[in-house]
Amino acid sequence: MEDEDGGLFNIEFSSADEAAGEAEKVPRDFLSEEEFQRQKAAWRPKVETGELWKTLKLPIDNPSKPESQIILHAIEELYFFRRYEEAGRIAGDILRGQLSGEFRKVVLGYKERCEAKLSKQDAPVTP
Repeated sequence: MEDEDGGLFNIEFSSADEAAGEAEKVPRDFLSEEEFQRQKAAWRPKVETGELWKTLKLPIDNPSKPESQIILHAIEELYFFRRYEEAGRIAGDILRGQLSGEFRKVVLGYKERCEAKLSKQDAPVTP
């Protein structure tokens, strides 16, 4: 025989009060016109100037997925602004920590690309 605390007939029913409360909920993506105008007035564009790397807390061991994404965005941002020396230095600092295999490969790839760009810049121009 089954336990009285469980089994097939241990089913919870919602009360009419709970159902009424659920019907009154406003969807998450709903804004009143006043809220929308207030949010619109406060909105400012995000200007990226290559300073994302300053938010990193180094050294870092076993970063979470969001931390890994921020690290890669910081390196990519510096690379995009052609600040290869800084991007390579940040990648080197990251590589000193304990990283997963795939993430380590990606960071190492960025470090190598930065070193390649720097070596091309230092090479003399031949006529």
